[in-house]
Amino acid sequence: MLASVRAQEMFQFEGRQTHPVQLSADGQRLYVLNTPDGKLSVFDVSNAGNPQPVLVAEIGVGLEPVSIAERSADEVWVVNEVSDTVSVVSISRRLAVAHLKTGDEPADVVFADGKAFVTGARDNSVRVFDAATRAVIADIELEALFPRAMAVGGDGTTIFVAAQMSGNRTTILPPELAPDPPEPTNPELGPAPKTGLIVADSDPAISYEVLDHDVAVIDVASLEVEHYLEGAGTTLFDLAVNPAGTEIWVANTEALNLVRFEPELRGHFIDNRLTRFDLGSGLPSPVDLNPGIDYGVLPNESARASAIAQPTAVVFEPDGMHLWVAGFGSDIVARVDALTGLVVRRVDVGPSLLPMETSRPAEKRGPRGLALDAAGGRLFVLNRLANTVSVISLGDHSLLAEVPAGSHDPTPPAVKRGRGFLYDTRLSGNGTNSCASCHIDGDRDGIAWDLGDPGGEMTYILGENRVNHDTSGNDEEPVTEMRALHPMKGPKVTQTLRGMIIDPIVVSDPQVPGGISTREPLFHWRGDKESLEEFNATFDNLMGGSLIPDAEFDDFKTFMRSMKLHPNPYRKLDRSTPQEIAGGNPARGRRNFLDHGLSHCAVCHPAPSGTDQNIDEFDNSSTVDFVKTPALMLSYQKQDTFTPNRATTLSGFGFGHDGTGRSLPLPHFYFLSTMDVPQLIDTRAFVLAFDSITHGTAPVVGHTMAVDAGNAFSPEVATTLDTLEARADPALQDFNQYWNDVVAGGVIAGEHRQFRFDGGTGLWRADRSGVEPLSRAELLGLLEGDDLLNFMGLPVGYGLRHGGDRNQNGVLDGDESPPGLSVDASAGEMTVEWDDDSSGYYLESSDDLRDWSPLNRLREIEDGTNTVRDSPSGGQRYYRLRRTW
Repeated sequence: MLASVRAQEMFQFEGRQTHPVQLSADGQRLYVLNTPDGKLSVFDVSNAGNPQPVLVAEIGVGLEPVSIAERSADEVWVVNEVSDTVSVVSISRRLAVAHLKTGDEPADVVFADGKAFVTGARDNSVRVFDAATRAVIADIELEALFPRAMAVGGDGTTIFVAAQMSGNRTTILPPELAPDPPEPTNPELGPAPKTGLIVADSDPAISYEVLDHDVAVIDVASLEVEHYLEGAGTTLFDLAVNPAGTEIWVANTEALNLVRFEPELRGHFIDNRLTRFDLGSGLPSPVDLNPGIDYGVLPNESARASAIAQPTAVVFEPDGMHLWVAGFGSDIVARVDALTGLVVRRVDVGPSLLPMETSRPAEKRGPRGLALDAAGGRLFVLNRLANTVSVISLGDHSLLAEVPAGSHDPTPPAVKRGRGFLYDTRLSGNGTNSCASCHIDGDRDGIAWDLGDPGGEMTYILGENRVNHDTSGNDEEPVTEMRALHPMKGPKVTQTLRGMIIDPIVVSDPQVPGGISTREPLFHWRGDKESLEEFNATFDNLMGGSLIPDAEFDDFKTFMRSMKLHPNPYRKLDRSTPQEIAGGNPARGRRNFLDHGLSHCAVCHPAPSGTDQNIDEFDNSSTVDFVKTPALMLSYQKQDTFTPNRATTLSGFGFGHDGTGRSLPLPHFYFLSTMDVPQLIDTRAFVLAFDSITHGTAPVVGHTMAVDAGNAFSPEVATTLDTLEARADPALQDFNQYWNDVVAGGVIAGEHRQFRFDGGTGLWRADRSGVEPLSRAELLGLLEGDDLLNFMGLPVGYGLRHGGDRNQNGVLDGDESPPGLSVDASAGEMTVEWDDDSSGYYLESSDDLRDWSPLNRLREIEDGTNTVRDSPSGGQRYYRLRRTW
């Protein structure tokens, strides 16, 4: 028996599913993404009399698959967010046959006029492929932030692209231009610091325009952006064109960040909407999905039970009179009248609640994708959090069935239980908001909020005077002082929750023996949260709900730890940097960054994360209040934020904690820098390439390559495998150089096989016992004819699951035997039974032992036994179990 490998803290990226479920063109198959397992699941849905989709295949793709598009009956394209690829899948071969390189964090794919269009969210671009040859045709640069979901116009000549972080035309009035803050309502507080103010770009004091490029309209023939639609909302999730081709509907939320202070926002800081665009005029018509809610009532139990929150998917019925929307945060799937915009039916796909129970976040479903089967009278719902598929009747709108998205979900139970607390809007006082309303998919919304509290209390945190070396005569230890943080803290841009630093840090503390102590790292821009537990108050203070019990909060913390950062896209596979980034040399920039004679950057922004977790004197960083030194790992994601002296900007908020406009590498004024302009450009290049491996992942993780007999021994394959294997040696762990595992999976001699690289021996181990480990040359030498292996880098510790023991039961995949099968014939009915397990088997039948097909009948599961009942029309019938993967 093998030791089952299950990381106590899962390494995952909270993949942002875009279109994770699709019905085949002939209506016979349902394609579903099992995102946590990196698989495309194929279900047989040809039997309209069986409400349960029957899982018949599970095909490995890339890391964090988020979107699907069917090109033909045998070819499906799958977008992989972390692998930065599109996997081209052959359904008949049950195999990904190619992996096409995309922009950073691809999000969606659609087909039109023989072309494939793929959004690159971080690149603000759309890559266009010839769908037949798979050659890159063009890269279309968009003047839009974080483009993700796409839709094809009714006549196939237009592509619509929704920019998720398009914003709402708000920006920051810097402190020197902002009015004085109001007086605190708490009489014990002193005057608040004069901070900036969030305003609309129409404010007379604002000299620039914040562009509201919500939806890009691309001409399929010329591959040019025709224009942009504006006024859709702040955060856009999905869009759909009505069957007549005259309207486009956008699922979105609208941020109320112009409202100042947390008490004023309590229970209502976001509106959940659909926005309808008339494609003739281009004019928007927003539709509030919760028009009748009285936000002044908290708690509001009726609203909490019926609100539709965080709409993430929309799909039209064939006649265009109605559309369906998925409420990701509320577990409600709603039918909307396309004429009036009113919700006419709600279907709750969440867990059944007990009396007086308002929510059960540990069992939350999280409906994320929709696929409509009009002919079969069904709506298929992909539940991201539960990793299941719900089936809704289009006739009576009842919930017909719910099945797992795959035969195996590797998510540890504590992570799955804790995930719901981030997204569950029923934890709020009226069911309309959650943590994820601003921290979209555990990330950020691209805007700023002023969550200060005039009636709050002062917070006191220790900080050290490090920047200007205030050591009071002691050359080694800086002075430690208590920082007094006023509750009226001013605007702060939303920070990501991914890659949070949770290891204890050592701090100087004159109040303890020895002068030092350990504590959890400081959170928030000001460091005013000393532990994750302190965030619990947000569920009451901002969301208008109740605090989470301590026992459940532990699961929430486990989930929070599981979210990791993506690889820095500027880093090569071996973690080295290119010669040039944004006009600068990152190697020279690193020397500038570390050179104490040129700058003091590294004093406060040391490796590996770019922060010393300290709250320094605020006058050294040109802030008006104390701010924790921010990490630099995600600087590359903010290149398109506002910088001064532009007539227009895509984002109204810059690098500074309050969103003020600054340019890298000096997002704050720093008088201790003596670098000239060329040195600053080089230093900017280094900051853009700041490594995220400590709190995220190495560039090789997710990298995928298809190898066949034709390219197995090519220089390109050899170079890539050299890199993948080089840092997969556990002996390097002590030197912080053990970055990844490596696996290979595919088809050899007509049989599906998996292999994993053993970094200790330099050999490849098979997915079954009794097979001698192979050298790389021996492994590649197995490839003949149509054989193909997909090689992929994985997080450390995940090689065995992906390359030998998928269901983590301690038995190699090739050593497992199918469950025992029994058939009982009685009165013309066959009752077929087999043991329930996680190995992924489905039932096939045949009348002649030659042609086998899935037996797509209802499967009953009771006491660990699967039962399927069949009524053959005549003669004999044979049954067998076939594995789905």
